[in-house]
Amino acid sequence: MTDEPQGIGPAAASHTEDEIHLRDVWNLLVRNWLVLTGAVVLCAGAALAYSLYTVPVYEAETSIQIQEERSELPVLDILQTLSTGSEVETEMEVLRSRTLAEAVVDTLGLQLEVQVPRGVARTELMGSVFVERWAPEGLYVLDRQPDGSFAVTEQETQVAYGTARIGEPAALPGATFTLREAAGDYDQLILQVHPFGKAVKALQERITVSRPNREAAIVAVRYESSDTQLVHLVPNTLADVYIEQGTEVRKREATSTVRFLERQIDTLSVQLRRAEEALTAFREGEQVVSIQAEAEAQVSQMVRLQGERNAIEAERDALQRMVDQIDREAATADPTQPSPYTKLISFPTLFRNQAASELLRALNEAVSQRSQLLQRRTMQDPDVQNLTARIKEIEEQLRNTALTYLRGLENQVEGYDRMLAQYGSDLERIPQREVELLRLERERDVLEEVYTLLQNRLQEARILEAVDDATVRVVDAAVLPAEPVRPRTMLNLLLGIILGGMLGVGIAFTREYLDETVHTREDVQAATGGAPILGMIPRIRQAGLNGRGKATQVAIGGAGELGARLVAGRDPRNPVSEAYRTLRTNLTFSNPDRPPKTIVFTSPLPQDGKSTSAANLAITLTQQGIKTLLIDADLRRGVLHGVFGVERDPGLTNVLAGSASITDAIRTIDLKESGTLDFMPTGPYPPNPAEILGSQRMKALLEALEERYDLILIDSAPLTVVTDAAVLGTKADGVVLVARASFTEKGALTYSIEQLRNVRAPVLGAVLNDVDYRRDSRYYSTYGKYGYYHHYYYSDGGKKKKRS
Repeated sequence: MTDEPQGIGPAAASHTEDEIHLRDVWNLLVRNWLVLTGAVVLCAGAALAYSLYTVPVYEAETSIQIQEERSELPVLDILQTLSTGSEVETEMEVLRSRTLAEAVVDTLGLQLEVQVPRGVARTELMGSVFVERWAPEGLYVLDRQPDGSFAVTEQETQVAYGTARIGEPAALPGATFTLREAAGDYDQLILQVHPFGKAVKALQERITVSRPNREAAIVAVRYESSDTQLVHLVPNTLADVYIEQGTEVRKREATSTVRFLERQIDTLSVQLRRAEEALTAFREGEQVVSIQAEAEAQVSQMVRLQGERNAIEAERDALQRMVDQIDREAATADPTQPSPYTKLISFPTLFRNQAASELLRALNEAVSQRSQLLQRRTMQDPDVQNLTARIKEIEEQLRNTALTYLRGLENQVEGYDRMLAQYGSDLERIPQREVELLRLERERDVLEEVYTLLQNRLQEARILEAVDDATVRVVDAAVLPAEPVRPRTMLNLLLGIILGGMLGVGIAFTREYLDETVHTREDVQAATGGAPILGMIPRIRQAGLNGRGKATQVAIGGAGELGARLVAGRDPRNPVSEAYRTLRTNLTFSNPDRPPKTIVFTSPLPQDGKSTSAANLAITLTQQGIKTLLIDADLRRGVLHGVFGVERDPGLTNVLAGSASITDAIRTIDLKESGTLDFMPTGPYPPNPAEILGSQRMKALLEALEERYDLILIDSAPLTVVTDAAVLGTKADGVVLVARASFTEKGALTYSIEQLRNVRAPVLGAVLNDVDYRRDSRYYSTYGKYGYYHHYYYSDGGKKKKRS
């Protein structure tokens, strides 16, 4: 007969501790289903409670369109984008700025917040809220009085601040408000006044400015709050303040541009008048009437070339002097004064350059913006520094443009010199008055062109100053939200379930990792270094029913309980009895050439079931007609004499001491239908059990008993407690190590097998005791198959019944 569980084969034994299979993980989770369920229920309940008791948070959104300004030259737009970034992104930073947040806090009085009742909009309870920036922080309690008024008290200091009546203005330190009719529905109101800086910071944290579509110049301003009214008022107010301040800034820029252009036009008017007067005076003084009558065609040509060359040279020299002067002034320029580079506007030919004109306009706008900021801030302010860097960048671009134009003039002068060199002899004949006349006429014409251009720009600036800004507008204003964005009950519940599952799995794996007890035959083999598994003993149940009609389990404990576990003699048909018959067979064939006659039963720890296993096996052997002797050699706390109802004295120690004979020490136990069993109790407990069991007298006694019996079973003390079992193992044919499922620790089992091997005691194998197939099937799924009959069987007066 073979043991089914240990017949699983080498395939199962090949699994190592490092291998992880899905089946093993599933079994682990099933074993800890209570932990998993508890964790899931706990986290889901916490998530549900959070969702139910958390004040709902609402969100409102305002959409703002911001049109980027385009110049007439696309190249300049690209250069400006590369140097300063997108205008929309810049305006988004303005919307996030502290300046706008401060204006919104002042407008809506956000320093005053309702703490109690929770979840009620402030505008439902009070109106006309105004809070000074210097208002001190405080928590104020408004208790309703019998006459309907509210007594106002500062909570911490208990200082009274009078009463507040519905419909009448009420005052707190630095704040005023008027209670509405809805406030009379509450017995108590609690108001919190926050410091101005804290309120501004809180507003900035709750506001989100984003650009939903990168291709569209639309900016979304979102705000979250538990106040169902303020949640839409805040983004709308922010948009209004932003548009109002932007319009004001653009009008100031337009006004500054008008003033600048007016000054430049006045300057050009003077220069133009002087140029015209000089031309008139020259004509009158030189009596110039007709140039054609005074020179031939070639001479006229040379005069024209010389005049152009001189004009270009003069223009070059003037531009060079202006650049040098600007460089000197820029080195010591005062940031609060207009940029010296604006003088380039007085250079006519350079001003006609569209790129230079646009750069001068941008420089003027930047200088104007910095001047406005410096009225309220210092040069160390980040915004002022950014504008200063932008001004320096534009100035550098203007300087490069001027230098490039200067180099072009130099090249033109050199070209004219080469052409005029061919007519060197003719240059002396060119009338100087003709050259001067051409120069004066050209100067007058250039000034007239610049004057006309500035007049056109001045009219454009005046139009911008008079009209409203159409580049920024509100597309969609925020409305009252219908549903809160937080908490999301279903989402929180789902996350709670997921988190609970993760927590439960973590606890399950932690429990499994910390569990050092053996559960399966593989655990026993790993702990014993591959010792054979001789038997798998199921959990023993009491014969009979408890008061509720169900079979009860027997815990391993004292002698009375041990007697109740002698199933082999009471119910041979019980699956436990069958397991002991399998153990008998495996012991018989453990060494076919020389079957063991003397076998020591021991265990790592007390209550592992060694005495139960030895007694049941002895009864099983007796039932099969094998003459068997059971010896209780646990000289520390032997209990088998109490199980069989015999006296402990005389016993083993009496025989070893010579005070009793073998015949006197052996008791014959009547097993009724199962026959009789010879049993030798411990005798009196000696002071030195290990020395007695290791003596030559013990060896001689065993040799004498082997001549009388077919098999001798010795119940010994646990190995991790004393060395008695190891000593006996050296005198016996083999040792059987008994472990208890879900009780015996792997370390204790390993230590026990090491003790036996250290003394070279022959180890026949191990027995896994107290196996609950239903419980342990989650450690080893095959248990469910081999424990089929055990699950549906219990003993009641020797009859087999199906479990209800």
